[in-house]
Amino acid sequence: MSKFISSLGGVIGGFSLIYVPISDLLPSLESLFDAVGIIVVSVFAVALIVNGVRSLFHRV
Repeated sequence: MSKFISSLGGVIGGFSLIYVPISDLLPSLESLFDAVGIIVVSVFAVALIVNGVRSLFHRV
């Protein structure tokens, strides 16, 4: 359960990096935050899927 909560927190953190309103302060960093957010969401989403499949096959 702890891995699930950590991975879910990573996905939520990635989405917050994508949607952070940084364009008012430093517009040049907006694309960097978008890229990092997309990478973070992708990595943690894959981690959630892998852990789900592993737990599914472990119970059988």
